[in-house]
Amino acid sequence: MHEGKRTLTQDWKDCIAECFRCAQICEECSDDMIGMEHKGDTQLMERCIRLCRECADICVMSAQWMSRVSPLAERICTLCAEVCDQCAQACEQHASHHALCGPCAQECRRCADLCRRMSRAGAKAA
Repeated sequence: MHEGKRTLTQDWKDCIAECFRCAQICEECSDDMIGMEHKGDTQLMERCIRLCRECADICVMSAQWMSRVSPLAERICTLCAEVCDQCAQACEQHASHHALCGPCAQECRRCADLCRRMSRAGAKAA
């Protein structure tokens, strides 16, 4: 039981797990691109690396805040969904140049969807 007698629902637990999965693949994707020889749009690759790193950060923070049943968790989930959408878009554009970008984009889309649902649903009162 947490502040305000809010408890974690199964949906929140699923979203927490998804945020950690998304953070993991974003870290792997960005790390693999650093130093990669790239023929084409280097600005897109740089944007993709940056967004993957930022997405990983916000996903971890979202999972932490949801785990604490923070009263601000819904708000950070909204931001997390926005960042995940931006990361997915960049990875989709870069997928033909990097093998991890396609799977990363898919995971970001799943995370964005769950975070949007959590930002609307909130934790249930006990």
